[in-house]
Amino acid sequence: MEEDVWYLDNYIDELEGKYAEMDPLTMEQCADVVESSLTSRVKAEALCIGNIDEKGTDEVIDVINDVFIDKARPLDFSESPRFKSIKLPTIAEAENIFGPEIKNELIPVKYQELASSSSEENNAVEMTFQFGSDSSLGYEGIGILDLIGHLAYSSAYNQLRTKEQLGYIVSVYGRKTAGGTWGLTVIVQSSSKSPKYLEERIEAWLQTFRKELEDKSPEAFATEARGVVVQLLEEDTKLSSEVGSWWNEITSTETTHDKMSDPPFDRLERLADELNPVADGLSNTTLNGSKRKTPEDLKGRVIDLFEKSCAFDSPERRVLSSRVFSQESKAEYEESLSEPGVLSSYSDMRYLKEFLPTWPVVPYWGIKKQ
Repeated sequence: MEEDVWYLDNYIDELEGKYAEMDPLTMEQCADVVESSLTSRVKAEALCIGNIDEKGTDEVIDVINDVFIDKARPLDFSESPRFKSIKLPTIAEAENIFGPEIKNELIPVKYQELASSSSEENNAVEMTFQFGSDSSLGYEGIGILDLIGHLAYSSAYNQLRTKEQLGYIVSVYGRKTAGGTWGLTVIVQSSSKSPKYLEERIEAWLQTFRKELEDKSPEAFATEARGVVVQLLEEDTKLSSEVGSWWNEITSTETTHDKMSDPPFDRLERLADELNPVADGLSNTTLNGSKRKTPEDLKGRVIDLFEKSCAFDSPERRVLSSRVFSQESKAEYEESLSEPGVLSSYSDMRYLKEFLPTWPVVPYWGIKKQ
């Protein structure tokens, strides 16, 4: 089954384009499509939480079954939509796509847009470094990424916002995209500097941050890691937060496989324990069965993963820069359109995807240690 995505322009063309005028949709046809979508082939998932008891839950389920499920055929597993994340190209892989001139670029893929409003004064850059998928990182890798994001935020803010004063918005955080791919995202918005300049300063900060990691003592890493553990295990203080937490676990499993259909309600505890370093009162193995790390081990894992995924000279670095140019930077926007690796339209992205593989979608809690 081939999956595709429609963008807003596609819907507008369908409803208002030249072919829509030749064969316009009637309100009755629209209603038929809606009814068919809701009652012909259905897959339903529900979560009841809060001020509802077992009897009320059963009543809700009865209503859903009566209105939707009993009148429809179940959606087959092979028909269930699955989002997959594209694996961004390394410099070597990008050379096969864009040609040998891409070797001179630190960032092989750049997607850019021009701000539509003439009053928009800000330029912005969002650089995302792919670290790996759920299955390739596992509990340990994702825990290390959480720690890197925790350390990187204060470092980037201090350097790019406070010292260099590039703009009001500077942020760094670990990020999970659809399909179970994890990475580190760096965002800088500036009213005075161009996107290209912001990219250069981000690259310079990455080298500074690498030295900061090297200079930090193992004990300091252990202290920071314990701070992240506390954040991961922090209890929800509002009902909406609690609902969101449980619903995230349920929708993450979504019957992808019989062996992974049970929601991992202990996921955060396992993730936190994987990151928790050796200390009195802790076992020598984590809840996930790994050997508990010493502060020295923790520092080494952080630096190794960061260098592999973020260092400019790493052959395994996979990075995408998303640029927004203000109207005042329009000349630079137009000039950069001819540069290698620059995308600016949906068709450009579709072309690039033809060359790229996808990350596996198996969740990290579904990987069984041997």
